[in-house]
Formats: sequence, C-alpha cells, structure tokens
Amino acid sequence: MNTIFSVAGLGLRELLAHYRTVVIMALTIALSLAAFLLLSAYRAMSSRYAHLSDSFLVAEQIGSIGEFYGSRLPIAVAEQLHSAGASLVVPEIHTVTGTTTANAVLLRGISLDNYSRIESFRILAGRALQPGDPPRTVMVGDLLAKDRGATPGGLIQIRGRDFTVTGIFSIGTYADHEVWMSLADAQELLGWGADVSIFIVPAGETLKEGDELPGQIALVRKGDSGVNLVKEWLPLFDLFDLVAASLGIAVAVALANMLWRLAWLRRRDLAILQSLGFGRLTLTAYLFVQAAAIGLLGYLIGAFAAISLSRLASIQTAGISVRPVFDGAVLAWSLLIAIMISLGGSALPVLWLSRLNLANMLRAENSL
Repeated sequence: MNTIFSVAGLGLRELLAHYRTVVIMALTIALSLAAFLLLSAYRAMSSRYAHLSDSFLVAEQIGSIGEFYGSRLPIAVAEQLHSAGASLVVPEIHTVTGTTTANAVLLRGISLDNYSRIESFRILAGRALQPGDPPRTVMVGDLLAKDRGATPGGLIQIRGRDFTVTGIFSIGTYADHEVWMSLADAQELLGWGADVSIFIVPAGETLKEGDELPGQIALVRKGDSGVNLVKEWLPLFDLFDLVAASLGIAVAVALANMLWRLAWLRRRDLAILQSLGFGRLTLTAYLFVQAAAIGLLGYLIGAFAAISLSRLASIQTAGISVRPVFDGAVLAWSLLIAIMISLGGSALPVLWLSRLNLANMLRAENSL
C-alpha cells in the first residue's frame, strides 16, 4: 500500500513538472463540464414550469397557452361552468403586458376573495393583497422583484402606469416572475371590459380534463401550459446534450493521449517497479491519480465558469424568464461526469502500456 502511495506521489510530481500541459488539459475538461453544467441547470429550471395540479382544472381557449397568454373568454362562461357542475368557478387574467419587450411582465389578475385557495404562496416581505385594497396595488413575485428592484411600499411600473407594491411572494414556480393585481385592476389596465383569460374549477367533479365546452373552450389540468412550454424546449436541450456528450468523449480521448505520453516518459521507472513484483495496480495508481487531479481541476474551473456565465445566460422573452438553476443534483452529476472522464482517460493508457514488452521498457530511456 505504501508503494502505491509512493507511485501516486510520483504521478503528481510528474504533473507539476508539466504544469503547462496540465493546465491546458484541465481547461479542455472545464469546457466540456461547463457546457454540461449549464445544460443540466437549464433542465433543472424546468421544474418551475412543469408543475401540474391535482386539485384544479383550467378552462381556457383552445389553442392558447392560457396560464401564460393567448386566452380571452367572456365572463358569461362562468355560468356554463356552473351549469356543467362546477362548485367553484374562479375567473383570472393571465397575460403578458408591457410597453416594450424589455419591460414586458407576466400579469395575473386575481379574485381577491379566494385567490389564496387556488395558489399556495409565501410572503417574503410586506403583506398579501386583501379584499378592500385600493386600486393599483399589487403583489410581486420575488424573481420579478429582484429584476425590477421592487420593495413593499414602493412603486412598480406596469404598462406605463405606477402601482404600489404591498408584498413580495414566492411559490417556487414560474409565478415568481409574475405581478398579481385585482381582477378589476387587470381588466381596466388591459381594456378588456369584463373579459378574462381563464376560469379555474375544482378537479374531481363533473367536469374532467379533456372536456370541451361550446365556444372553443377546453378543460386542462392546472399547470398544463407550463408542461407544454417545457416540451417545446426539450428537442433543443437534447441537441445540446449530444454536443456536451461529444465534447466529453473527445476530452477523455485527449486526456488518455496526454497520460500515455507522460507514462511513456517514465516507462523505464514503471517497468522497474513491475520487475520487482508490483503488478498492474501500480501502473493504474500512477495514471489514475494524474487523471483524477486533472479532472478535479477541470471540474472546479468548469463549475466556476458555468456559474459565472449563468448570470449572462438567462433568456428573457415576452415576460418569461428562463434562468439556469444550480443545485446539489446538478453539481453532483457534473462531478460524476468528471470522474468518468478521468477513468476513461486513465483506462486506455493502462491497457496499452500493460501490454508492452517489459524487457524493452527496461532498456528504454526516459525520453520521448
């Protein structure tokens, strides 16, 4: 065991002697891992959008993404839903509004009497909206509040008008990018009259997911719009995954070539150890400790680069903000990829060098 540690130390000293090559190889690994980290972080954020409810259904215009935008229904639809057996019908407005794409936000007009029954949220600062609040008061999701610098008691501008912020809320879904106001305020701001975007009804009653009503109205599970949005992104993510996997394979091959060259420099020393009775484990320890050191350095650089780049890699479109989410699972998976690259990079030269003639290696000089 002491010999293995000694050989591992020899491997690390060899890396220090060729530190320029090591840094370049680590940067190459970091590039692959940074790409993998960013892609994994984007996949992790999809949990904010793919959030289906078992308790409620949404009545929306067919062909729209009702919980984001595109659906507009007359208030008379509420009577249809009651007649169809819904015990509770809650109208809401869900749309994207703003004077430009740069200041567009997700807007939700809510019924102040019962909105807290529909959506569970935490107040991070200030207070929630209440029945009887004056016009032009809003609650702001914490991610939107960070973007706009909104604070309780302050003002936020929506579609060129100032609204007073009563509180900052968080749900952990895309709703954290929304601004909530009373249904009446939203209708007046948009000029919709009495129209709304969707109606929310309880699940498990007469109305079922997939039902259709006259007027091109469909019943879907609450959260279905977010799931469909994520499905549209998946082909792009799959393509990027293929690119990241290709990079990983290329890096493992390059690492294997570099380790082989370093081992070839020390082939006589390694042959002497083998002639003294130390088997393939000695050679494996020598190469793997080098691969692990380079892989760890590449992982640290890649993680730092990915987290730094994520600040520039958010996608903002029509009020929908897509930002990578780095959590423990994402970082653990990237570390596993680094280990796999290290194993792959060390396994190939171990197999190749172990097949060389020992006598020829003993006669070799430690040079290329």
